[in-house]
Amino acid sequence: MLRVLVAGVLTLTLPLTALAAAVVESVSGAVQVGDAPLSKGQRVVPQNAITTGPGAQVFLRFEDGMQIVLGENSYLRILDFRYTPGTKANRAAFQHLRGSARVVTGNIVLTNPKEFFFHTTQTQLTAERPADFSVAIVNPVYVVVNAGSVMSSNNAGTVTLNAGSTSVVSANSVAPASMPVSSMPPSVASAMSNLSVASVSAPAGGAAAGVAAGAAGGAGFGFLAPVVFVGVAVAGVAAAASASGDAPSQSTATHH
Repeated sequence: MLRVLVAGVLTLTLPLTALAAAVVESVSGAVQVGDAPLSKGQRVVPQNAITTGPGAQVFLRFEDGMQIVLGENSYLRILDFRYTPGTKANRAAFQHLRGSARVVTGNIVLTNPKEFFFHTTQTQLTAERPADFSVAIVNPVYVVVNAGSVMSSNNAGTVTLNAGSTSVVSANSVAPASMPVSSMPPSVASAMSNLSVASVSAPAGGAAAGVAAGAAGGAGFGFLAPVVFVGVAVAGVAAAASASGDAPSQSTATHH
């Protein structure tokens, strides 16, 4: 009977122990997790939502080495984050609904890239190799890739955004469009610039994987790389959508 009880307790606790956390590296201004103020050194676990007020910023470092800088007036929910070194049962999923964020990938992308998802209002971003990218949501969504590359997926298909590129996604039925930095709205340019101030380190495995450096200043400004369109296989997109849980549904459209 005791063995059965112990086995039952272990079964209940395993999913909880698999969940990893982020640690607040720095915080300025009004930042909350749920309804409570967030402070430096605090741990944040999955399913929690982080919000920032005017002029605020928070820098999170996750257990796999991933870094996320959240700008002012932002909302980010950690949908799922689990990391155990040396295993493949690792996953990171986020929902970014408002404001700006800079993401520098960690060991999950390095070792299990198909289990990294960054949802925004207009597109889902994934990374197949170490990357450093910034997002600003002002409806539309703006994406700057500082290093590496990210995949943008929505109902229009999947597009690869390369290092140095600046793109805008106007709707989840529209593919990302390349744009010059000079065409960015002032509010977006300001948000991106503020994100670049944070002292983030290079993506985990970035040097070994040959990740190119971003533009001068580390914010992806001043250098525009081409946006490369890739075909979307039905099975591949369906698998990605299934893995991400609440990922947007994908079409079979192919762009060139």
